[in-house]
Amino acid sequence: MYAMLAPLAAGAKGAGFDWTQVWTLGGVVATGLFVLAGHGMGQRATRKQAAAQADRDLSKWHRELRRQSYVDCIVTYEKLRDMIVPLSRAAPWPVRGNLSDEDVTQLDALLVTLDERYDEAFRKCQIVRLEGPGGVADAAQGLIFAAADFRRAADERARAARAGERPAQSPGWNSSAERMSDELEAFIEIAGTVIAVD
Repeated sequence: MYAMLAPLAAGAKGAGFDWTQVWTLGGVVATGLFVLAGHGMGQRATRKQAAAQADRDLSKWHRELRRQSYVDCIVTYEKLRDMIVPLSRAAPWPVRGNLSDEDVTQLDALLVTLDERYDEAFRKCQIVRLEGPGGVADAAQGLIFAAADFRRAADERARAARAGERPAQSPGWNSSAERMSDELEAFIEIAGTVIAVD
């Protein structure tokens, strides 16, 4: 820039005023402005890159958090579903008579374990509902409702087995157990889709 302005300033000497200093000062100011503008654009680009990287890091962190909460929910729910067979053996259907004291103790212990696992699954499903998105939150709510139905059916079946009652059919046992499996499969499908896209 200075090299271009210096000959113009030298040519203007014959006009009676020495423009060399003015042209030199103007060149320095113009060069300084270009340097500052370039520096400002560089800083702006750096800030944009940093913001974009922060957004990517936040998205990755959130995706990992969701993935972990989905896995925790599935594992906990599987543990709850693992109670179906032991409870089915402890409270056989159709009821063949009164349970022995030992059978009642075993059944009560299984019901306590069922309640503990239900509570844990409920907490994990609620976390998923909070994390979302909407489709996964709805599927997690379906898990909760299916587990609550199974818990109710298990309590009714245990009560009938303790009392030696022989109703015509199992109180919602099979349908609630099947619903738990169906809801879990639906949840896994929706959660997998969200993780793949998110």
